[in-house]
Amino acid sequence: MNRRYGQTTEKRSVSVSRLALLLMTIAGLAGVGCGGGGGKSSTADNPGVAGGSSSAQYATYIGTQSVDWSNARLIGGGDFPFRYGGAWTIALDDSSKYFSYQNPVHEGSSIAGLPETLPPLAPTLGSFTGSSFFSLTANGSTTPGGAGYALEVPGEAVVLRPGNDTTAPVVGVETSNCLTLTKPTTYQFISLGVSDPDASTPFVAYGSVQASTSGVTWNFSSLKMYAFDGTDLQPTPLPAGGCGETALGFAVSIAPGAATNNLEVTAQATSSGYFIMDQGQGEPSLFSEAPGPTGPLGLVGVEQPSSQLSTSAVTGAKYLGFEYDAIDDVVLGLPGTLPVAFGQASASGTSGSGTAITGGAYPSDDVTQTPAANITIDLGTQDSANNGLYKSVTVTVPDTSKACVQRSYGGTDANGNPTCIFKGEAVVGNPGGKYAIFVTVNDLSLQSYPSPDNGGSITPYAAMDFFLYQQ
Repeated sequence: MNRRYGQTTEKRSVSVSRLALLLMTIAGLAGVGCGGGGGKSSTADNPGVAGGSSSAQYATYIGTQSVDWSNARLIGGGDFPFRYGGAWTIALDDSSKYFSYQNPVHEGSSIAGLPETLPPLAPTLGSFTGSSFFSLTANGSTTPGGAGYALEVPGEAVVLRPGNDTTAPVVGVETSNCLTLTKPTTYQFISLGVSDPDASTPFVAYGSVQASTSGVTWNFSSLKMYAFDGTDLQPTPLPAGGCGETALGFAVSIAPGAATNNLEVTAQATSSGYFIMDQGQGEPSLFSEAPGPTGPLGLVGVEQPSSQLSTSAVTGAKYLGFEYDAIDDVVLGLPGTLPVAFGQASASGTSGSGTAITGGAYPSDDVTQTPAANITIDLGTQDSANNGLYKSVTVTVPDTSKACVQRSYGGTDANGNPTCIFKGEAVVGNPGGKYAIFVTVNDLSLQSYPSPDNGGSITPYAAMDFFLYQQ
């Protein structure tokens, strides 16, 4: 089993992210345009959207990351500063192989009751290598991958792990402009998993929202959020937002108010259909509070397909991405964010077919090695009323800690090895003509692990997420 989670925040001026990009230019991007240049528009694939994107060589992204709600007593006591969480800005230049990322709205706090406040994180700049997963090396460092990994859909989307395998992923979309939606557009999403070990109520696992635009105004309607078991969480309707240039790039901002729990909500979508929404989960006022049923949690997804997808075509494709499992890392200190491959050639030679796809993580967190083939994601049946939504997903993973043996959600593989079988949901789309799969399942493997705070077991609402992009 694997896992981990991210952390808190405060707004700053637009100049912060622009300074980061300027510094990156000085570091080695001279001669590379800092805006989009003849973007690769995908309006032919997505007639509901008008607008372009960054160039395929240089692109900026806005991302959302989960918050670490863990208690210090569970990780050895003492101060545990929230180093990450909320919204990020990311820039990648595929020509000169330089990158920049920053959590510009972050301002962390200690959880030991001390009046200590950490300053906003400085931008991380450096170079990268690799053609699929990018291995990031910070300026002044000689450690490849020391600044993390990134997986990019050039000019459209990115997943960043800004550090080692105990750092929560940042799921991002391109952010060079404000889109105009030519018709109401529905985005389906999953939430980034909760890492509060003592969470005692259900939280949003998946849902959808419809958006329409009038100039720079974004109107949201039909917001739906559901727990893993399908319980309707009846979220408060979202107010309208405005799109413009922010510290994170161009983004849709919804001002704090009663409907947003007095947190700023930030969203962005791409012309091809990728979507993210940050529900203010990086703000420092939240560091001692658990997330509510409908937030503050990051939401990531894609535009709802116009017709039913061919599930066999989805599972027959090859994918790279990340597995994210918050609770194991927070509670057990195990890796929580791992690069994975599905449908690729593997040691066993298996891939995907029918409704299921097989894959796994790279050994020793080394993407130059052959990935494992010990995880199966079975999408099950596509929801007849919602194209691209799968509500009967099962994920079978190795039970290395033997936490699921002899439980109703445990099992064994073909060789008799113990496994955990978790259930949940997935949203699938085909932005830009390639499939994207976002999976969230209810990780019940730590139900017998004691929680010092509530005198019982670890939350029954833990999640395991997968973010997979067709290659």
